[in-house]
Amino acid sequence: MKNTIKLTAAQAETLGIEAERLEWLDAYLQRMIDDKKHPFESFRVWRKETLIFSGDYGTQTPNGEPLRADAIYPLQSATKPVLAACAAILQEEGRVNFFDKLQDHFPEFEGENKDYVLLWHLLSHSSGMDGDDNDKFITEYREKETGKIWSEIQDNDERLDAMMSLRPKLGLPEAERNWYAANEAERMIIFKKAPLTALPGTRFSYWSTGYSLWKEIIERITGDTLEAYARRKIFEPLGMHDTHWALPKEKYDRRVIRADGFKGAPWIDDENAMNSTSASGGLKSTMDDMAKFGLMFLNGGRYNGKRVMSPASVKLLTRNHNNGIPSSFWFGRMLTSSWGLGWDIKEDKIDDTGMLHSPSSYNHGGFGGAKLLVDPEYDLVLSMYMCEQSEFSIFDDLNCAVDILYGALD
Repeated sequence: MKNTIKLTAAQAETLGIEAERLEWLDAYLQRMIDDKKHPFESFRVWRKETLIFSGDYGTQTPNGEPLRADAIYPLQSATKPVLAACAAILQEEGRVNFFDKLQDHFPEFEGENKDYVLLWHLLSHSSGMDGDDNDKFITEYREKETGKIWSEIQDNDERLDAMMSLRPKLGLPEAERNWYAANEAERMIIFKKAPLTALPGTRFSYWSTGYSLWKEIIERITGDTLEAYARRKIFEPLGMHDTHWALPKEKYDRRVIRADGFKGAPWIDDENAMNSTSASGGLKSTMDDMAKFGLMFLNGGRYNGKRVMSPASVKLLTRNHNNGIPSSFWFGRMLTSSWGLGWDIKEDKIDDTGMLHSPSSYNHGGFGGAKLLVDPEYDLVLSMYMCEQSEFSIFDDLNCAVDILYGALD
């Protein structure tokens, strides 16, 4: 068994824990490894500011080295609460307003009803823009304007030339022929041409692009990179010394590597991904660092004597901003649309984090297996990584693990 925390009977009683039931969780996680359902798993559980469970299971790499306690994981979309925290801190500094129109910062965001999109809509996925609809529109627009069937173009140079030819049609100036300029044209298709899928505030549509736009806003206002701003305002005060967008090469030996056949392999762990600065999915971190971030939220913006943000901002980010929005069929499941600013809010949602966490809890997952859960009702923070085999393979296993954990709490 891998759980390294051994509570005394007195500690368990004080913390309201049935210690024997934590052994059930330890055994379950090891069984998932023994049954080869996951190559590696890591769990950190804090209750009442005490670490009650710390387990690392499986292998760091396909070569079979045991998983390190200080392993560094690609968080993917579990990055989003960190971006939202940066945005909230910037608002506390009086340098941005969540009620700003997106057009105030990006005048080129044009079209019917787009002037109703506010910055907070981006964080609650209620802007009216939709990633899948955007992709479909971009394909149709490119094919119409270039006369080429995109799926039939196999040569990257031909694709690049086709995208460069769109720049003048979109009002963009001449530019050096490269993929940055081509991607700028693609974004301008969304900004200038793509319609809203719905009126802002009326539909939940997961739109990671909104977080990328927030990154640009933060960097324009502060003159810093997002990483530098987050490090100064969040990572250093919390002691999150192993959290990076661009992972330093001296830490490469600590990153997890998944074998072919597991979700995201091989790109999710390659060097390009390790250098990703994506605001919606680029962070790399340890489970201990992510727990510190969760504990800061649980404690109303403070951790280890350091104030990072106000209790008011914590409440703002972690309450449901999508009241009245219809449920969505998302990732193969019908879910209520409850969402905070950067956080997935539980309320009455049946999600991929078990049945037992409280309605007041909030969490965020990430492609590949990351999860951070904060539950104020149970005074609990869970940071975990369960390497996935496929899009939905983690759901039942993660559900079961979290429910076992909650079954140990009084």
